[in-house]
Amino acid sequence: MRAPLPLWPATFRGWLPGLLLSVPLALLLWNLRTAPEDLRTAVATAAVLLALPWVVPAMVLVATVSVPLYMWLHTQGPVPDVLQWLGGTLLAGAVLGAHVNATLAWLWLRRDPAVPEPGLRDFLERSPRGIDRQLNDDKR
Repeated sequence: MRAPLPLWPATFRGWLPGLLLSVPLALLLWNLRTAPEDLRTAVATAAVLLALPWVVPAMVLVATVSVPLYMWLHTQGPVPDVLQWLGGTLLAGAVLGAHVNATLAWLWLRRDPAVPEPGLRDFLERSPRGIDRQLNDDKR
């Protein structure tokens, strides 16, 4: 039998270990705004890869929540280009996805050890005396 896996952290405190990856990743992405394009692309690609498979749901969540803000910016004057805005939501989603992956990895590493249960190996290694005793008990 395998150790029971915690699917998700049950408390807010359980999500805190994910900050070990998501905060440095967010700061790195923020500080690379003025870096060369190829470096920014490489770091953004790494961020998205660290966030798989959660990057798409996280990006959809961030994009949905940020729509009212983007619409409000239209009333305030010039707005960012929509592709820049969506790129930002993708990077924010990548940071959120990396946070989820880091938290789940932390839980996986801190899980309880597996408890072995009798299996095929135990069945094949049983003693002949035990088999004979079991057969004799069945005949009675």
